[in-house]
Amino acid sequence: MFKKATKSNLKIRLALSGASGSGKTYSALSIASHLGKRIALIDTERGSASKYADLFNFDTCELTNHHPAKYIEAIHQAEEMGYHVICIDSLTHAWFSEVELAGGRFDGWAKVRPLERKLIDAMIGSKCHIIATMRTKTEWLVEETTNKSGKSSFKPKKIGTSPIQASGIDFEFDVAGELDYTHILTISKSRCPAVTDKTFLNPGKELASLLKTWLETEEAQPQVVETPSNTYSQDLRVKQIRTLLDYPLESIKEWLQSNGVERPSQLDNRKVDELVKTMCLTWAAPLSVHPSYTDNSYNKNVVRAVIEGCSEVEAIKDWMDQVQQLRKHNEKEETGIFSSFNAYES
Repeated sequence: MFKKATKSNLKIRLALSGASGSGKTYSALSIASHLGKRIALIDTERGSASKYADLFNFDTCELTNHHPAKYIEAIHQAEEMGYHVICIDSLTHAWFSEVELAGGRFDGWAKVRPLERKLIDAMIGSKCHIIATMRTKTEWLVEETTNKSGKSSFKPKKIGTSPIQASGIDFEFDVAGELDYTHILTISKSRCPAVTDKTFLNPGKELASLLKTWLETEEAQPQVVETPSNTYSQDLRVKQIRTLLDYPLESIKEWLQSNGVERPSQLDNRKVDELVKTMCLTWAAPLSVHPSYTDNSYNKNVVRAVIEGCSEVEAIKDWMDQVQQLRKHNEKEETGIFSSFNAYES
């Protein structure tokens, strides 16, 4: 039921919020470009992301209907098409749609909340990295500045506040931050210690690298390099055992075809194990009067020996000798019984 917790095969869920002009779309694409090769962008901003098509390589899906179900459909389609990163630009339009569906009534939210939850679940459960942008409520602050001559002037400064989204939405993401008008991202919430409370100017490669490092598995998993020796090792394995057993090649071809493949190397290890066992038990069938015993002896003398580190071919040779010796022993007993019977008759 329980197993050791690792970070294998996990994907990042990143939320970028900011006022208009803070660089949400650009930052999302810049970060995404360093997280994966294939990027899908769900565009609800009337094609504005396509203005960066000369800077980043990505595909877009323009949503004109912002119902949460349409977002979910686009996320699932991107997963099926094999994209590595999904940018949602922006998630705020889904919130606008939810508000409209609720109709300004308290009881209206009883129907909307499940839709909202399904969209969140689609993002959290996605096989892809998810980067979602959200608008913030825009406010203007009048700032006083002083020039070199000491003369003061007042200039409006655009700032962002909380995201235009359901309260607490940032807690659904691994990392959330807010971009200001100078394109500085301030991390406000993070499960990644390396970026907690940090700031990033024009976030991109640096932030993506920190997130990728954090997502790496704690225990390095051995990587199987696809080389000719690995690719055809199962073919060689079956060939060696077939030769040892003098097993008909046509029977192997029929077995492979019944499993929808042409070569043993196209099967997983478990199925090749099954093929080897089938060959061995078929060889032993004429020599044994107890099929169940033969099966048990194979598991005991071959399977267990291989698990303990013995050569599979050597283990099968030893097992074949045991089967043949048992057959000779049984034949002697049968001869003895009939000799006794004949002596009694005479």
